[in-house]
Amino acid sequence: MSSDVAHSRETARKYGWAIHAGSLEEVRAKARRLGWQEVSTRRGDRPVAELRPTAPEHAHARSLSATYGLGAQPLHTDGAHLLEPPDLVVLCADQSNGTPTLLWSSFSKLSNPRYPRIGHSDYLDNGMFLVNGAGRPFLAPAHDSSMGWRYDPGCMTACDQRARQVDSFFREASSDAYRHEWSKAGQVLFIDNRRALHARSAISENEEHRLLRRITFDTQAIQ
Repeated sequence: MSSDVAHSRETARKYGWAIHAGSLEEVRAKARRLGWQEVSTRRGDRPVAELRPTAPEHAHARSLSATYGLGAQPLHTDGAHLLEPPDLVVLCADQSNGTPTLLWSSFSKLSNPRYPRIGHSDYLDNGMFLVNGAGRPFLAPAHDSSMGWRYDPGCMTACDQRARQVDSFFREASSDAYRHEWSKAGQVLFIDNRRALHARSAISENEEHRLLRRITFDTQAIQ
């Protein structure tokens, strides 16, 4: 049955993310039965990516690792450079590790308790960014009522003062983000890529071999 995977997806849709026990292979098999489409966030790459700590000199030129290396990464949307980013990101740790994944969502009380008092403010909805990375550059805000969140300082450049306020907002939000600890093997993290942003903490000591596997889905095609 695929009900447990479907339930995790619905929980992520409601709160921003969900923690699932299992394997990436199990999720992929059940996702196929549910009609979810596997997508890649970078042309030529496979849908399943291996995420390893990477020094800037060895990183893809347009990746966050190229800028931040083994340090803390900023909150971001996967595939923010695409016209339509995938709506679900699934991360899996086959082995435990000591470097948390940070999660932020305006729909979760576990992250950024200040957000509900701000609401969808003018700068979050209307600050304009130039988005680069896939084909022709385009303009987009960090939040859209139909699309949800789109934010990645690696491929989005603030074009006005309101967008610069967005940059400041998410730098501060990192300190309030929920820390998901990969404390045991076999954890799968479902992240609604339209309702939540995520990041990686700075690589902990002796964690240079940390490995997460990631797959991104379009689950809305069958809604």
